[in-house]
Amino acid sequence: MMQRRTLLGLAGASAAVAALGPTAIAAAGRAEPPDLDDEQQLARAFRKLAYSLDETVMFWWMRGTRYGVVDSFATPFWDMYVGAWFTTHDLADDRYAVTMASANFYTPPNSTDLLEVFRNPYTGADVPIGYPPAKSRRTVMGREGGSAFGGDIQGMKSSHRDAIGPGWIEADDVVIRGDMVLHAEPSDPASDLAPLHVNDWSTYVGRLADVMDPAMKSTPAAQYFNDILIWPQWLKMGEQSGSYVSRCFGRKVRSVEHMPKTWQKLFAQAMPEAAKDPLAILEVS
Repeated sequence: MMQRRTLLGLAGASAAVAALGPTAIAAAGRAEPPDLDDEQQLARAFRKLAYSLDETVMFWWMRGTRYGVVDSFATPFWDMYVGAWFTTHDLADDRYAVTMASANFYTPPNSTDLLEVFRNPYTGADVPIGYPPAKSRRTVMGREGGSAFGGDIQGMKSSHRDAIGPGWIEADDVVIRGDMVLHAEPSDPASDLAPLHVNDWSTYVGRLADVMDPAMKSTPAAQYFNDILIWPQWLKMGEQSGSYVSRCFGRKVRSVEHMPKTWQKLFAQAMPEAAKDPLAILEVS
């Protein structure tokens, strides 16, 4: 992990470089701004923003709200405190593996208390909310993108469509979208499982100077996230029409100590053993 002095030095250097602008940066012998119309350069810039070019463990947090949307009317269900940590490993042919663990928690709107029973406003039923143990998963990514939260679903046959871009440079920032659409059907039509359809839409934003800096393997970045899903089966919505929607904002940070205090509190409360050593879940020392 970088020492504080090193981080401050990088931050100061990045601020100074950003003030020069892309043309002066290139003239000073630094890398050229990425051509985000080029698939390879777009994918590399996306990897620096969303993940990392090396195996350093990084963390993402997001905070947001989950809604039920029926006939265009949105009803807040709960606030979301999302945490994920990962390491990235190079593979051949511009591909890389992301090993990620996550721990996500819900609270009543405008509260920081862990939500354990949800009163469904559409059915009136009380629905218990469980928090499964944090575990790691490995996803292979490439120029076409992908989602480290995707993957096979037990008892389901699934397909997904991934996309990186478009991406663009706006003043001192690089902006890149990364989307995933997943559809899953029960492998056995006679099972109790229900179909699942997921639209995950992410927009990553980072400083152009950081993306251009060859010494910076994982750039500081913000993420704007929305998803649109059909109702999850555990909500027991029956024949109720509508969509399950979230809106979130988050940032990438370098250690669990830099995660939001509310997420850290909920992590320790709901998963005390995992919270003591989250890196052990990745099997990373």
